[in-house]
Amino acid sequence: MIWARFRRPLLLLVYILFFLHTALWHHWGYEGVGHLGFGEFFGTMRSGVITAGTIFSIAVFLHALFFGGLFCGWFCHWGITQDVAFWIMKKAGIKPCMQHLNSRLIPWAWFIIIIAQVVIYWIFNGFPTSFSFNPSATPVWSGVPRSILLICLTTMISGFFLIFLFGERAFCRSICTFRLWFSWLERFAPHKVRQTKDCTSCQQECTSSCPMGLDVAAEIRDLGHVKNTECIKCHICIGACPTGVLETSFKKNSFHKNGQPAGQTSALSGSISLLQAGMAIIVLILFGFDVGGNISLSLGFLAGFLLIHVWHSRSITLFEAIISVLVVVGLYFKDDMNDPVSLAKGLLAIAVFLIAARTVGFEKGFAFINKTAPSLQTSRVLMAVVLAFALFLGVSETRTSILIHKANAARRSNDTGTYATIMESCAGAHSDPAGAYFDLAKAQLKINEPQKAARSLKKSLDLMFSAKVAIEMYELLRTFGNSQVAEEFAAYLMSTYPEVVDFVFLNGSIMLEKKDFVGAENLYRGVIAKQPDNHDGYIAMGELRLQQSRIDEAEEFFSRAYTISPASSAFYMADICFQRQEYSKAESFYAEAVSKNPPNVVYLMDQGGNFAAQNKLRDAINTWKKALEIAPDLSLARENIDQAEAALAAKKAAILGDKPESE
Repeated sequence: MIWARFRRPLLLLVYILFFLHTALWHHWGYEGVGHLGFGEFFGTMRSGVITAGTIFSIAVFLHALFFGGLFCGWFCHWGITQDVAFWIMKKAGIKPCMQHLNSRLIPWAWFIIIIAQVVIYWIFNGFPTSFSFNPSATPVWSGVPRSILLICLTTMISGFFLIFLFGERAFCRSICTFRLWFSWLERFAPHKVRQTKDCTSCQQECTSSCPMGLDVAAEIRDLGHVKNTECIKCHICIGACPTGVLETSFKKNSFHKNGQPAGQTSALSGSISLLQAGMAIIVLILFGFDVGGNISLSLGFLAGFLLIHVWHSRSITLFEAIISVLVVVGLYFKDDMNDPVSLAKGLLAIAVFLIAARTVGFEKGFAFINKTAPSLQTSRVLMAVVLAFALFLGVSETRTSILIHKANAARRSNDTGTYATIMESCAGAHSDPAGAYFDLAKAQLKINEPQKAARSLKKSLDLMFSAKVAIEMYELLRTFGNSQVAEEFAAYLMSTYPEVVDFVFLNGSIMLEKKDFVGAENLYRGVIAKQPDNHDGYIAMGELRLQQSRIDEAEEFFSRAYTISPASSAFYMADICFQRQEYSKAESFYAEAVSKNPPNVVYLMDQGGNFAAQNKLRDAINTWKKALEIAPDLSLARENIDQAEAALAAKKAAILGDKPESE
C-alpha cells in the first residue's frame, strides 16, 4: 500500500504540530486557536460556544463515518505515544506479551460521566438558545497543570506500565472512551482491510504484527476482510504480509463474506473488569481534577488489577512495590513547574520503570494473567467494598455537580444570595476550587458579608497561592468590604507568608495611612535587616521620612536605594531635589527616571512640573502632551498645558508690546 510508507513521518509530523501548537499558545502568546480535544464538542452542547476543538471533533467523526478507526492509527497523539513506548521497551529488551482486553466498562463509565454532566447542565440552565464561534475559548493544555513531570508520569502509567502488563496499545484497548466511539462508527464505515488475492503462504504475520491484538488471519480467512470494530487501519498488517494479500479499500470484492468477527478470550474475567472499573471511578473522582482523566483511569485500571493480584496471592512482588513507590513519589511532586527540573524528574521516573521492568522478575504476575485471571471470580467482600465506595463517591460527586450547576444558574439570574449559600457547601469540590472560592468571596462581598469573603479568599490562597492575586484580594476587600476586614486580611497575609516581602510593605502602607510611623518603621527596618540590598525597603523608609518632614533622612534612604537600582530610584531622588528647589539637579534625575522606565504618567507629570518651575514652558508642554498620549482623559495635564500656553502667549505679547512702533 503506497500510503503505508508515509505513516511514521506523518505520526512524527502530528507530534511536531502538537507541541508547536502548545508552544505557540504558552510561549509565544498566539491564542487564535485553542484546545483541540474531543471534549470540546460536549462543551459546546452545554454552552453553545463553538470552539476550534468542536470543529475538529465534528471533522474527525465525519471522517470516521467513512474510514472508521483510521484516525487512531494515523493521527491520534496518544496512540503515537504508546507506539513510541512500545518501541523503546523492545529496544530495552522488554517484550510485552499481547493480552486481549475485551472489557468496555471503563470507557462506558467515562462516557456516562461526560453525558451526565451535559444533561445536568441542561436541567438547571436549559439548552443553548444560540451558538457563537470562538476558536480560542478553551486554552491549550487545559484541565491539568502544565507540568512536564506530570506528562512523563502519564506516559509512564498510561503507556509503559499498561503495555508492559497487557501489550501494545493497551490504553486504546481498555480505557479510551474515544476509541469506543470510533468502534461504533467502524460498524458502518466502508473502508476496510480486505483480501485481494489468495493467501498462498501464511505464518500469520498479519496477526502477530497487529497492535490491537486482532486475529487478522482468521478474519481474512473466514470473511475476506477485517470486520472487528477495533481495527485502526494502521496498515501494519498490510506491510507484514509477505505475499501482499491485503489492502484497504471501500469496495467489497469477491473475497468478501458475511459473518461474525473472530472471537478472543479476554485475559481478565468479568469480575476483575468490574472491580477495575470501580477503582477507575474512585481514582478519577478523588484525583481527576489534579492529574487529569487519562492518568486517573489508567491508575484505577492498574490499581484494580494489582489489588486483585495481591489479594489472590497474599503477597506483593518486588516489581509491584517498586512501581507503587515510584508512582506515589512522582504524583507527590507532580506540580513541579520548573520545566528543566520537571523534565529531568520525569525522564528519571521512566528510566527507573524500564530498569525495573528489565531486571526485576514479574513471572508470577504474568502467570497470573495467563492462567488464573481469565476465569478468576473476585472476592465478594473485596468487590462489595470497592463498588460501595465507588457508588458513594459517584453519588456524592453527582450531588456536588448538581449543586454547582444550581449555583451557576442562580448567579446568571443575579440571585447572588442563593449562589453564595450553595457555593459555601461545595466550592471545595469544584473542578477549580481556588477559583470557586475567589468567585464565592466576590458574591459574599456583593451581599455585604465581608468576614465570610475574607475566609473564602484565605481558602483560595491555601489552594493556589499567588502574591499578586493576594494583593488583588486585599484591594477587593478594601474597596467592596470594609477597612477593618481588609487590614485583618493584610495582617493574615504577613503572618502566614512571612517570606513574601510585599505583604510587609502592604502592612507598612496601612500603618502609614493611620500615622503609625513607629510600627511602619519597625516593619521596614526588619526587611532591611534581613535583606540589606532590598531596594524597596530603603524606598519605603524614605517615603516614611518624607511624611515625617525629615527630608535629609529621606534623601539618605533614597540615595541608598539609588545605589542599588538607579533606574527605579531616580524618580525619588528627583522628587527630593524638586522639594529643595534644586530644579536643575531634579531635571537630570527626572530624565533618567523617564528614560529607564516604561512610559509613566506620574513621572511625566512631575517632570513637566519641574520644567515649568524653571520657566521652560515649551519643554513642560511637550512633556505633559506625552502624558496625555498615555492617559487621554487626564484633565490635570490638559489644565497644565492650557496654563503654560497662556503664560507663553502672555510672555510673547509682553515682548512684542515693548518693541518700537517702527518695527
